[in-house]
Amino acid sequence: MPDYIEPLDFKRIFLDLFLGHPSVVAFASVLIISVASAKMQLSNRNFIIVLMITSLLLAGYTGEAIYIIILSLLGFVIWKSMSRAFV
Repeated sequence: MPDYIEPLDFKRIFLDLFLGHPSVVAFASVLIISVASAKMQLSNRNFIIVLMITSLLLAGYTGEAIYIIILSLLGFVIWKSMSRAFV
């Protein structure tokens, strides 16, 4: 018999059941931020600041320091390719 899920337990609903792992949340949020920043045509400096703050927060959330580098590189590559696509 499945466990009862509280209706307002958003952490369990979205993180545990919908996305499955905290690293998926980190990658999905960097993807959304990169695409939105490319769509708004942010400058390099502003995007790097936003990306580093986001990477630090999400690496702290997942608990692994290597995610700072991985998320930063992934976000920058996505932003660069999407900014060229939106021009």
